[in-house]
Amino acid sequence: MNGKRCVFILMAALIALSYVILFSVEAKADGFTRRLVRFDGKVAKGKLDSSGNLIFIGRGTWNAPLKIKFSPFVRVYFELVPFIETESHGILGEFTITFTFVSKARGASHQNLRFRITSRDGDEITSNGVAAPNGSGWAIGLATEREPFEIQVSYSSEKSKGLTPVDSEQSNPS
Repeated sequence: MNGKRCVFILMAALIALSYVILFSVEAKADGFTRRLVRFDGKVAKGKLDSSGNLIFIGRGTWNAPLKIKFSPFVRVYFELVPFIETESHGILGEFTITFTFVSKARGASHQNLRFRITSRDGDEITSNGVAAPNGSGWAIGLATEREPFEIQVSYSSEKSKGLTPVDSEQSNPS
């Protein structure tokens, strides 16, 4: 009886360990699915608004609030690598925001993404953007010369050349 009890305890311990490993390791981290991102290293939990947009709020490195809103279609066609980084006085511009997206649907690419950046007063801010291959996705860098307050990321079925492509270092023949 004592031997059966030890086997039972050992099996229960192995099952418990399996569940701990299964639920503590994320096989596929997606900021949209889990509604969690690391916003400049701090965890931010996204909230859905009445239109189905997923909103993350954080503080940019320029020490001001920044709201990033992803439309439902962006969430359908893309995964968000759960890291959003900001930079001030960077190479691309005075204020820079970087995302990484991975396509979930055939035919969807970074060229389908649209970005609208507004100031605290609601005025649209002009920006420039670059897209660089990053693993199986695309790292998108947006830069402005005025302090952004809100960034709206939406999806369009028409492809655009709004982001300047940057070649990966791996494709460089030198």
